[in-house]
Amino acid sequence: MSGRPPFRSESPGPRGNAGPSARWLAFLAIQSFAQRGSFVSKALDDLFTEFPTLPRDRHLATELASETVRRGLTLDSILAQYVTRPREKVEDELWMLLQLGACQLICLSHIPAHAAVHETVSLCDRLYKPRAKGFINGTLRSIERELNHQTTSDNQPLELKDLGPDLLPIFAIRGNAAGLRIVKLARRVFADPKELPLDYIAQVASLPVWLLQHWAKEETDLNRLLARALWFTTPGKMSLRVNLQRTTREAVLDLLRDADVAAQPGQLPVAIALNGSLAPGEFPAFHDGGFSVQDESAIAAVALLDPQPGESILDLCAAPGGKTCHIAERLQGTGRVIACDLSNTRLRPIRENITRLQLSNIDTLLISEEGRGLPDGPFDAALVDVPCSNTGVLGKRPEARWRITPATFADLIPLQRRLLNDALDRVKSGGRVLYSTCSIDRSENEDLVNEVITARNDVQLKTAQRHEPGSPGDGGYQALLLKS
Repeated sequence: MSGRPPFRSESPGPRGNAGPSARWLAFLAIQSFAQRGSFVSKALDDLFTEFPTLPRDRHLATELASETVRRGLTLDSILAQYVTRPREKVEDELWMLLQLGACQLICLSHIPAHAAVHETVSLCDRLYKPRAKGFINGTLRSIERELNHQTTSDNQPLELKDLGPDLLPIFAIRGNAAGLRIVKLARRVFADPKELPLDYIAQVASLPVWLLQHWAKEETDLNRLLARALWFTTPGKMSLRVNLQRTTREAVLDLLRDADVAAQPGQLPVAIALNGSLAPGEFPAFHDGGFSVQDESAIAAVALLDPQPGESILDLCAAPGGKTCHIAERLQGTGRVIACDLSNTRLRPIRENITRLQLSNIDTLLISEEGRGLPDGPFDAALVDVPCSNTGVLGKRPEARWRITPATFADLIPLQRRLLNDALDRVKSGGRVLYSTCSIDRSENEDLVNEVITARNDVQLKTAQRHEPGSPGDGGYQALLLKS
């Protein structure tokens, strides 16, 4: 990240009465991430609060900022071949403009090329750098001239042997299926996929090469590794969890059809799979507690825990509360859920969801980082959804791939081990503990669970499930442990 001061302290806001454009807001969010490591969603939320923004502009700004950060390495690899001066000779703000423009041309084919170039070039005025317009325009026009968009079948397998260093495969969600679009450039921009396959995958999927090397120790089929990496270039498929205490899945599906939102039943009884996206706040049924937005792999965690009416259940790392509320719904208004987390800031969204979903059987509890304040129990069951590397949700969280390091796993595992043991210590004999991550790394999942079971003589593994990214949703892992 740059050591420069925050951008907005040194550059202009909106001029006159004109509100900021979606591309300007996207640029500010990209820069907030680059300079301060901000989460894209948080930066945008702050901007939307400061500047009243139409829903369509919010959607565009979110798409532009998220995709540009998510595809950063891909865009840098391409720009390096089209920019006529060394990277160190290009000011950071102008490089970010080039990333934003190139992202629209290459990755977002629904945006007209003339709009992508013209609107991006116009941001030079916002930066008080009008003399840079020719440079930005010339670079983006060169890329536009040399692009050739091709399509492939949704079901056509992609193999490294069929690719070249001038080809960019883009894994896109079309309807309820994942399909590939191939972009051909007129010059070599990536590593040779036959000679340096991991470098090629890193560049076209925009992932750290060290992470691919790490995955390759377990996944030796490079074509499968490519498919996984490309899946993470998308935000994934959106799904809903129906609150069966308030409505039925069929009723929510009818509401969606009436709103022209394509959807169908998900793999689990409370799940609905969407063919695109929606703004849940536009539906009265959302505010009335009829449904929540939640990935199917997260829904599967509570399904595996299988809460029963009347049970007392500890949720050890509850924020933001999706699984907490799902447990409470499964209890059908009986029993009790104790939802714990480290700050009132983290507990706030849980309390908001409790109110929206009209749940009366959840108590929130503030605890310390060392676990002080945890109730003794014993509980019938516990959920421990531990902090993890997020390697199963790298597409949904665009900046996550750039925040993790090789040391991340070693730093997290002692905490994960302690939390799992804390949960096991607080369930009764015969009780259940569901260990859950949104990671696909064995060290945080199977290896850690086996280590804890080996170190104790009162625990056994009943079942475990690993969610591979894209099948159908986020990646992750869940293990159900029984205390004997």
